[in-house]
Amino acid sequence: MGFDEELVTDAQREACAVEVMRAILEDWCDDAGASFDETLDVFASSRTYELLFDFSSPDNLRFVWERERKTAS
Repeated sequence: MGFDEELVTDAQREACAVEVMRAILEDWCDDAGASFDETLDVFASSRTYELLFDFSSPDNLRFVWERERKTAS
């Protein structure tokens, strides 16, 4: 049985994106020893955040986020 992309609503996609974001940031904060709230603020204004809601993007968001943070340092 295949996946029918048309059966998934935009609201469901957005809810999944938010869960993915939270999981990525919690994991990254644990690894980096960073504050979740501060990281969330920075993440919300990042290019990675924009990609999170670009449902056609297959990029690995954590990789993009880590690359973006390294260039910001």
